[in-house]
Amino acid sequence: MKRSVLYGLAVVGIISLVGGIWWLLAQPTEGGYGPAFFISTSIFVLVFAAISLRWMHETAAALLGAAAVWLVHYIGGTYFPALHIIDFEESMAFVDWNVIWLIMGMMIFMAMFSETGAINWISFRTFRLAKGNAWLLVMSLVILTAVLSAFLNDVTAILLLVPLSIEIAQTVGIHPFAFVIPEVLASNIGGAATIIGDPPSTIVGSHIGLSFVDYLVNMAPIAILCMVPFLIIISLLYRRELAGAKDQFSSALMARLEADAQITDFPLLRKAGLVGLLMMILFFTGDYFGGIPPSVIALSGAAILVAWVRPDMHRMLHEVDWTTLIFFISIFVIVGGLEATGVITWIAGIIGDLAGDSLERATVLMVWIPGVASSIVANIPFTVAALPIADFLTATIPGAENGVLYWALILGADLGGNATILGSAPNIVAVGLLSQAGYRLGFGRFMRDGVPVAIATLLLATVWLLVRY
Repeated sequence: MKRSVLYGLAVVGIISLVGGIWWLLAQPTEGGYGPAFFISTSIFVLVFAAISLRWMHETAAALLGAAAVWLVHYIGGTYFPALHIIDFEESMAFVDWNVIWLIMGMMIFMAMFSETGAINWISFRTFRLAKGNAWLLVMSLVILTAVLSAFLNDVTAILLLVPLSIEIAQTVGIHPFAFVIPEVLASNIGGAATIIGDPPSTIVGSHIGLSFVDYLVNMAPIAILCMVPFLIIISLLYRRELAGAKDQFSSALMARLEADAQITDFPLLRKAGLVGLLMMILFFTGDYFGGIPPSVIALSGAAILVAWVRPDMHRMLHEVDWTTLIFFISIFVIVGGLEATGVITWIAGIIGDLAGDSLERATVLMVWIPGVASSIVANIPFTVAALPIADFLTATIPGAENGVLYWALILGADLGGNATILGSAPNIVAVGLLSQAGYRLGFGRFMRDGVPVAIATLLLATVWLLVRY
């Protein structure tokens, strides 16, 4: 067959394909499953894939996805109304600005507090109190990580503790994995204890208007309980490494650690400590002041400390992780597109059919679906996408008005994020810090520790929710 004939057939085929797509787009949408439904779903799936498979930076992927939603809506929707997804103004209504301001306020506060050297000082004192007992040292640092994750946030705790922990591990002759991996897992568990500890906690808590105390009363007990099987599993997994550790510390490394663990700015520590104390008081007493949101408290504390200390604002704002904030906003926009086109309602309907009228079955599903999903993909975008599903099930299943499905979503996302490196932000941050120190943490090596901890804590969380609610 002549080449010209082949070219002609190809042109006819392309024209036919374009014409067919044009004809389909021009048809009226019935049942809510038109082109916008599938395009918004495709954008979300592609963003998830780009984040999970590391095709590009998660913020770049999310920002590109949000831009795609708007471009399809405005440009495609101009010619084909069936491509209308969500416009800019409507999408901004889907952004949870309480989450954005809360995270920003805590970032600014922590940027100044970290300059005092207080965290390194606390960590080194913990190191000295262990007196050569490797098991006690690991357990102490793990518990410290969980506490800091609850009251600062999990990523901050990892950024502050992991570099020092690597040095300490080298000091006592243990591979850094024995310190860092348990710290990462503890940060995800401890972060579930408070509304400011972990992004899924902040997202869900803000969505349903919880105060700091309301959240703490419901989540802190189970977070503390989950530390018990976690500590047991870690002790078993690392029993040989801990038993074979050196009993004596290297005096040279001890001296270097101590030199790096000094309070560097006492005036700033006093100011930050006072403001931090006032913030914690307001977190606990916010209900007495008209239900002041945690975001207002965090941002007010940061603003007061900035005005009091008067740091170089250009340098200080440079410390704010703007990539994370843009990531959050972009994900909210993409999920807003899913909700506007009926995708969320469709998924919620499927889960609702599986749960039926059984609150117990719905609770189990809302723990384990996010738990498994968060072990495969990042728990932050999944939490945002799952919130409307929790709303739907809470409104339709008898007895769900007690909020148990929201607690199930938080626990599933937070605890399931421990299973793999991709599950949560602290995991990825820790891998980067280890890599900078010359240690490569592989996917399978992380799962060796993460999967049993995730399964054990998810099982405990499921039982807790079924018994308590």
